Amino acid sequence: MQPEEFITLAEQILRQGGQKPSKVALRRSLSTIYYALFHTLAKSGADLLVGRAKSSRSKHAWRQVYRGLENGSARKACEREDIMKEFPMQIQNFGVIFVEMQRIRHRADYDPHADFEEALAKHFVDGIIERVRRTIEDFNVTNEKDRKAFCVYILFKTRP
Repeated sequence: MQPEEFITLAEQILRQGGQKPSKVALRRSLSTIYYALFHTLAKSGADLLVGRAKSSRSKHAWRQVYRGLENGSARKACEREDIMKEFPMQIQNFGVIFVEMQRIRHRADYDPHADFEEALAKHFVDGIIERVRRTIEDFNVTNEKDRKAFCVYILFKTRP
């Protein structure tokens, strides 16, 4: 699974509805774009902590790190401004978007009464997709040392 595939899928879902996609298509697109962020973080952690090259890494260890990412604890970690401020701006931005998109995804996926009428216009969702794409690109070009520190912070409990 590549994070970019989630972005492509979110765009495809949105385009299927033409100029006025259904509410379901808009919600599904928003949910899917969140997973681009989630899988970016999961893949980055596994690649940076276990290794990118399949030939020189343990498949089981890589999968364990990848699967170790939890939605709720990752969100809570990203909400810790005291710690997040220590990371470069690209990582701080990633954390802000991660939290924002997780909240939007929860509303889109679980709240049948969520009033997305005006907010879910096609251009609004297009804007979110583009924002997430840029956020992921910025995250991926951030210094490897900082991304690794962020992944460790997200994946493991912080203890005094």
